[in-house]
Amino acid sequence: MKRLTLFVIATASLLSLMAVAQTPTPPRQTPPQQQQPAASPGGSGAEGKIAVINTAAFRNGIQELKVRLDALNVEFEPKNKELQSLQENIENIKNKIQTQGPTVQPAVRNQWMEEGAALEKELKRKAEDYDALAKRRFEEVSGPIYDKIGNFLDQYAKKHRISMVLEVGAAQQSGLLVFAAATTDITEDFMREYNKANPATAASPSATGKP
Repeated sequence: MKRLTLFVIATASLLSLMAVAQTPTPPRQTPPQQQQPAASPGGSGAEGKIAVINTAAFRNGIQELKVRLDALNVEFEPKNKELQSLQENIENIKNKIQTQGPTVQPAVRNQWMEEGAALEKELKRKAEDYDALAKRRFEEVSGPIYDKIGNFLDQYAKKHRISMVLEVGAAQQSGLLVFAAATTDITEDFMREYNKANPATAASPSATGKP
């Protein structure tokens, strides 16, 4: 199975690398009119049918992935703080120009403006560099795990005789999914089985990018 696609929302300041993992709104569910049949031994309740899965839940629900991405956040924390500091310095200069500009010599005010412009240029350059690095490191860290998740989902579907799995967020946004019964959502059961088969371990140096 091809790697599960994860859309990364890049932010100029990289204040939160994992802001990409927003959970989409689950599909509308209506109470059953009659007693539902018992779920399968795996708990999916979608055997021989179409199932839905919420891949955004993997960020915290797949422990192997969570460990790696938490370590990646730690890795980028110094860079985030550096960008925050630059942004704060720029704001301080802007405030100084606005509040003190009329009371100082034009040469002083122009110097402040030049300093602010230089800091803005530095912030833009570093934000672009760190954004590119963050995307590369995210792919390096999460890519192999998403390959494993994709292969495991293929095995899971065969095990539970599921003929099709829809990604709930993408299906809703495209208008493909307007209703899904609770018994068709395999997210929790899939993550439980994946975690059982792939216990999480501490992130290795190669996964965190640290020596």
